Amino acid sequence: MFIGAIIIVFSIILDQVTKQLAHFFLPDLLANSNADIILIPHVFQLNYYQNVGASLGIFNGQQLFFMIITIVALAIFGYLFTQVDFKSKKVYSISIALFIGGTLGNAIDRALYGYVIDFMHFPFLTPILDLAGISNFYNNFADLFLSAAIVLFAIDIFILESKRKKKEKNNVSINQSQS
Repeated sequence: MFIGAIIIVFSIILDQVTKQLAHFFLPDLLANSNADIILIPHVFQLNYYQNVGASLGIFNGQQLFFMIITIVALAIFGYLFTQVDFKSKKVYSISIALFIGGTLGNAIDRALYGYVIDFMHFPFLTPILDLAGISNFYNNFADLFLSAAIVLFAIDIFILESKRKKKEKNNVSINQSQS
């Protein structure tokens, strides 16, 4: 659990520090142009947005809804966090810590400002998102942590969990045959 707590704290600090840097520097840097700051052409750009909705701009201005969803999500993730085990369930444990860190990172913004600070854009995703009918969007580190958590959690559930169960079953069989 200690490692999980470190991941949570680190993810919140990284998210909040980068959002504050974006909040204080990007508006001035962007004031003279209407374009993104291109750091890596076609790959990574910066801009500054105050997102009052959820990902992809859905549920704009629904602060009570976000508060309720955040509380429910943190309750679920908190329960799942009681099952973290970095020795036997490393991917699961990292995913749960990232779920908590990402959720808290955006919750802090909503509580302090009434919106989430978004500033990172990955234009290489545009063709993929267009195929899915999704507009390309801006995000932050909390969003990246949540996305990584979803992928890691899926890998754990669909691949690693069955391997753990198989290994556990084999260990039980070996122990029974030795008795």
